[in-house]
Amino acid sequence: MKGLDGVGLGVTAVGGVLIFAGIKGYPVLAVVQNLVTGKPIGENVPVTNLLTTGGGTVQPVEDSSGAGPNAPGGYQSLGLSLASSLYGWEGAEWIALQKLWNRESSWNPKAMNPSSKAYGIPQALPYTKMPKKAWPESAGGKSDAETQIRWGLKYIKGRYSKPTNAWAHSEKYGWY
Repeated sequence: MKGLDGVGLGVTAVGGVLIFAGIKGYPVLAVVQNLVTGKPIGENVPVTNLLTTGGGTVQPVEDSSGAGPNAPGGYQSLGLSLASSLYGWEGAEWIALQKLWNRESSWNPKAMNPSSKAYGIPQALPYTKMPKKAWPESAGGKSDAETQIRWGLKYIKGRYSKPTNAWAHSEKYGWY
C-alpha cells in the first residue's frame, strides 16, 4: 500500500475535520479557525442548537457560518462579531446569547410572534422600540438584521447586564 501524498493527506485532514465537526455539532469554519489559530478545537465554538417551537416541536437550527448574510449562520456570525466587539461577550456569554435568540427567533430578522407581535431576531415588543430600519417592511422598515442585533445587544446590556442573565431569566419565565 502506498503512503499518502500531499493531496491525499490534505483531503484526509479535511475529511477528518468535517466528520469531527459533524459529530460534535460544531460549525466547520469555527473548527478550522481554531485549528489555524492554535486554539483547542472546541474552544468558544457554538454548538448547533435545537429550537423548541410552539407546541413542543423541536427543529434543528442550522448554523451555516460563512454563508451569505441572509443565512442564519451569517446573522449568528454578525451577532458574535458585534457582541464581542461592542461588549466583550464571548465564550459563555456568546453561547447564552446564541441559545436565547435561537429560541426567540432562530436568528430570523423577519420572525414575528403571532400572539404577542414581538418582532425580529431579538423579538422586540413592540417592534417600534427598535430603529425604523429594523421594523417589518409592512410598517415601512427594512427588517435590517444588523440594526436588530445592535438594538438587542443594547437591550440585554441595559436590562440584564449580560446574556447569561437574560438567558437565566428566559429559562425561568419563558421570556426576556
